[in-house]
Amino acid sequence: MDVLVIGGTGYMGKLMVERLLARGDRVTIFTRGTTRPHWWNRVSHVAGDRNNPDEFRAKLSGMSFDAAVDTQAYRWEDVSSAADTLRGNVGRYLLVSTSSVYLDGPVDFFRHCPYDESAVDWTSLDYSYPEGEDTYAVGKRHCEKWLLENGDIPNTIVRIPAVMGPEDPTGRMWWWVQRALDGGPVIVADGMRGAFRTFFSHDAASNFIRVLDTPKTIGGIYFMGMPEILSIERWAELIWAAAGHRSQVVYVPQEVISRNHELRDYAAPLTRRAANIHDLSRAQRDIGIVTTPVAEWVQTTVDWYRDNYSGPTSEGYQLRANELALAEAWQARMRELVARF
Repeated sequence: MDVLVIGGTGYMGKLMVERLLARGDRVTIFTRGTTRPHWWNRVSHVAGDRNNPDEFRAKLSGMSFDAAVDTQAYRWEDVSSAADTLRGNVGRYLLVSTSSVYLDGPVDFFRHCPYDESAVDWTSLDYSYPEGEDTYAVGKRHCEKWLLENGDIPNTIVRIPAVMGPEDPTGRMWWWVQRALDGGPVIVADGMRGAFRTFFSHDAASNFIRVLDTPKTIGGIYFMGMPEILSIERWAELIWAAAGHRSQVVYVPQEVISRNHELRDYAAPLTRRAANIHDLSRAQRDIGIVTTPVAEWVQTTVDWYRDNYSGPTSEGYQLRANELALAEAWQARMRELVARF
């Protein structure tokens, strides 16, 4: 295939391009060119700024592709410019969206477990950004709404959970791994025990390509992710074991954490009150999701951070001593309480 990747030089996009090239596809990437992966000389590069729709249109006008993968659409204007530019010149437009579109009210996670792709009708949504809601999630809703209502090009929408793996640009995986590598316990706010799915970055890249290879997915919306459902305890157990330690999750009431001035903004990534579990049955039926066993990819990821990571410490790690002191103090008080009861 001739494939256009909008973005493509970082994280999942980089891995997807690598896989497309390995199987003989021809790849064009649209980026500013500031990051150049090892496969750079094997792709066609169209230099430009995605946030400039006129430049985007001018640079890609007249070019034809069997498929286009958009990993960098965060506003409805991004999807609109892609559709205007590629109309009549693309066999498939794949929008990479997120399960975060359901945050901040669209779905009551306590009542919907699991929830599927049809849980919310975007027709009632406008293009505003409600105060207090996550702008990333709202922007992705806008992208989906525009494409569903206006997208007159063949398209597929894929929603994915938080993606974990080496080089995670969000720092969420490193947050857990750095604490696992020191072997100490981890604090989680009591009540933030909701189960969840995640997705290995390498598996996300491979399964995006499976979507492109499956004609029946045109016009569809799919949740994708790993089949395993994880509790916070299981997640920590996997990461600490990969680091060579035994995990210990210490649940502390949020009001107690907040009383520690240094830790008032402390929050463990991926934790939430309600379970966040999307139904994968549609994707499993139409695409056949193939994933790496969770213990295997967690080990791979922990090894990468231990042996190769050279960036800054994880968020809040400079206060790790405070975390450990609070965990120890809370456990001691709980032991006293149990003894007295």
